[in-house]
Amino acid sequence: MPSPKLAHVILNTSNFETVKNWYMQVLEATVGVETSDHSVCFLRTDESHHRFGIFKAAKIDDSTAVVPPGVDELIQQSRLHHFSFEHPTLPELLDAHIRLVDVGIVPTMCLNHGPTISMYYTDPDKNVVELFFDTAYTEEQIVEFYAGGDGNAFGATPFDPAEMLQGLLGGKSVAELIAWSPPDKR
Repeated sequence: MPSPKLAHVILNTSNFETVKNWYMQVLEATVGVETSDHSVCFLRTDESHHRFGIFKAAKIDDSTAVVPPGVDELIQQSRLHHFSFEHPTLPELLDAHIRLVDVGIVPTMCLNHGPTISMYYTDPDKNVVELFFDTAYTEEQIVEFYAGGDGNAFGATPFDPAEMLQGLLGGKSVAELIAWSPPDKR
């Protein structure tokens, strides 16, 4: 990844233990360090000592954003749209789905975007987390994909991860399972 690369993500929550445990399950993370009063926790997902942080906040729902210079009024706190974690293979992504279903965490949406196969989850604080597999489009395929305009960029196809896993276990190739067609050719 070119510099600068994402170092860590930090979430504020008034639901500290529930959110911490949810992310430990979803990311298969371990606690790197946690304060003795359980107000700050950094989770390890790889060799970094704090790839993902959780900060306890007394209340988060009606907080206001830091006001930019020159703005005289209070503005709503910006919310994170989503953040994503890449699985290196389709089987690993589908295994994550099964592991999470087994502990009661189910995706809110599963979409074949063409360049990625994505499963979206909503954490206990309503933040969206994308787990995905990059389908390894070539540079030419990416150019062609985005040349298709909004129809391609926003023309994802829903999929059922359990059915996709059954297809994989039944002998279908990854290429067959991740095949995507532009909306005007479906």
